[in-house]
Amino acid sequence: MIKTYFKIAWNNLKKNKIFSFINIFGLSVGLASCMLITLYILNEISYDRYQHKGDQIYQLGTTFIKQGEEMHMPNTPAPMVQAMQMEFPEVEQTARLMGLFAEDKTLMQYKEKNGEPRSFYETKGYLADSTFFRMFTYHFTEGNPVTALNEPKTVVLSEEIAKKLFGDQPALNKLVHISSSTNGDNDFLVTGVFKPYDKPSHIDGRFFLSVKGGDIEEYIKENGANFANNNMFFSYLQLKPGSDIKNLQAKFPAFIDKYAGKDLKAQGYGKKQFLTALKDIHLRSGMDKNVTPSGSKTYLYILASIAFFTLLIACINFMNLSTARSSKRSAEVGIRKVLGAEKGSLVRQFLGESVFMSLIAFVFAFTLTELLLPAFNSVSGKDLSLSFSQDSLIIAVFFLLSVITGLFAGSYPAFYLSSFKPISVLKGRLSNSLAAVSLRKGLVVFQFIISVVLIIASVVITNQMHYLRSADLGFEKERQVIIPLRSGTAKICMLPIKMN
Repeated sequence: MIKTYFKIAWNNLKKNKIFSFINIFGLSVGLASCMLITLYILNEISYDRYQHKGDQIYQLGTTFIKQGEEMHMPNTPAPMVQAMQMEFPEVEQTARLMGLFAEDKTLMQYKEKNGEPRSFYETKGYLADSTFFRMFTYHFTEGNPVTALNEPKTVVLSEEIAKKLFGDQPALNKLVHISSSTNGDNDFLVTGVFKPYDKPSHIDGRFFLSVKGGDIEEYIKENGANFANNNMFFSYLQLKPGSDIKNLQAKFPAFIDKYAGKDLKAQGYGKKQFLTALKDIHLRSGMDKNVTPSGSKTYLYILASIAFFTLLIACINFMNLSTARSSKRSAEVGIRKVLGAEKGSLVRQFLGESVFMSLIAFVFAFTLTELLLPAFNSVSGKDLSLSFSQDSLIIAVFFLLSVITGLFAGSYPAFYLSSFKPISVLKGRLSNSLAAVSLRKGLVVFQFIISVVLIIASVVITNQMHYLRSADLGFEKERQVIIPLRSGTAKICMLPIKMN
């Protein structure tokens, strides 16, 4: 029986090639759009989920209070977390992280004996405590994460940077000269190389310098007792299992009053500390100036709605096309009913045809998604991928979604076609009922409403992006030159430049 249904479905596809193409293409586009948006949403909600100690790690944030207004920031002074570890038994260990904020790129140089120096400008560098790699999960290909940043003037590099500097040679224990406007010019010993995970994290570092041994360490020593100012560090607490977060945060006001009360009162503002779970930092912290910009749950809801309505439009299109050509299949239904076919078997057949078409559409949608991913990554700024080896669960969900889509889209045509009375059909007295016509018209109107809303939203967004690119900035971009000054000598020797 199933084989017969399959043959009938295949023959109908071949017999009505244009209709089949329109239906399959519509479902393919709807599924492909849904796949791309779903991949983006899954990426956004999976930040830091791979961290082994993720359930115990919290970022310490600061709320500044002045004249009744509050401003939330993810930064803290240098000595705060170490003092908290001594004050609160719930804290197992702490780690601080600071971006190289005084530069957009950091100069790295490596010179072999009797060889030419290799120089590269690298981005996404951070200063980190020796405990950083004991707390956060990184896959080291060289070195030991437990001891990597124990000593002063040590650096941990990503595989990409290590390969650029040293080629195929081991990077461990080699000296790299790093010129930083934030941390000074120093030689650093490579004590580790890590391979970045293919899963997202709010910490996007490509190299990590030890806090010890640079200008920042000297700065910390000079301002070590100041708990009110110098909020430069992203600070993390690893709590002991079973710790009560609310109880710990309830102790923070007394802690601030003890260590920073006098200084804050003298400066005329207040502050209080709060904790954000590691897995909530990207989407739920609500702080843009974090290690990396945070995401937005509102945008994800909007994107999910777009994916849903795009797929819904494709389903409505399928239903309308199927019911619109019902008269062409009415004779088939009438003859099969005269020959003894039951309504249930006809429903199964038409649902099967619908699912068969949706599965074909799924194959095309998967191919279309693979083709569009590079362009989608370029627009979204992500590095998304879809493969059977790594994303088998996601693909299985999409496959199930295509089956459900086929059942949903084919449900009304199936029940509608199978309800024809054979006598009326064979006598040529078939007429669409008022309910069927009203439903089709209602679906068409609903489809157009959704389409118009999406088109208007796209036009508005396009116009806004055009405005951002073409707005008058108050100066002539083509007549401006930006010269980064990455050393003290460069800043002293810099002379004004006049452009003709």
